[in-house]
Amino acid sequence: MAAEGKALRVILADDHPIFLIGLKVVIEQHARATVVAQASTPDDLLQTLNNQPCDLLVTDFMMPVEDQNDGLRLLERIRREHPALPIIVVTMLHNAGLFRSMLALSVDGLLSKASLADELPAAIDHVSNGKGFIADSVQRVLLEATAHGTDTLVALQDLSPRELEVIRLLAAGHSVGAIAARVRRSKQTVSAQKVSAMRKLGLANDAALFIYLQEHGLA
Repeated sequence: MAAEGKALRVILADDHPIFLIGLKVVIEQHARATVVAQASTPDDLLQTLNNQPCDLLVTDFMMPVEDQNDGLRLLERIRREHPALPIIVVTMLHNAGLFRSMLALSVDGLLSKASLADELPAAIDHVSNGKGFIADSVQRVLLEATAHGTDTLVALQDLSPRELEVIRLLAAGHSVGAIAARVRRSKQTVSAQKVSAMRKLGLANDAALFIYLQEHGLA
């Protein structure tokens, strides 16, 4: 970590070029932070971390490429190879189980992409001073899951057999139309079952669904 008063060297990672630009703008508004390198794929990020000294990594959770769709495994590898590196993760996901898994890997900061402009500078301040930072939106998801006395595994068990069938087929790469033909239901019914299942699991999109099922041995 950078010494007090010295520039804080930051590596950025995100697979969306426009968002990467936005991240850089927000970070460099910080009085001490300087972006020293950027990466847009897991392989690029791992190579950059090996070649470029830094004091902080700010990374998207998911940067899907061929043969690499698992943000947790990427974080596990980074933490194994760079155990002392402070890490802030930004994500569009809203899943308590995935949040807990990230925090279990000793991620130092966790925040939503929707509130970066307000919360990222505060996260950098906290993390650069050896403190953790969890965004308000992430805390709400975790508290709601706790208040209901459930985690994602219990929520998965709460899915109906047909909802579970639909999300497994989606994870296997089938389209809604193909699933409808296979299970002999209308496309509207299958789509409604997909939406219902993802709402129960707290998953925002198909990529989040894939990672969730993979982590729980269903994909």
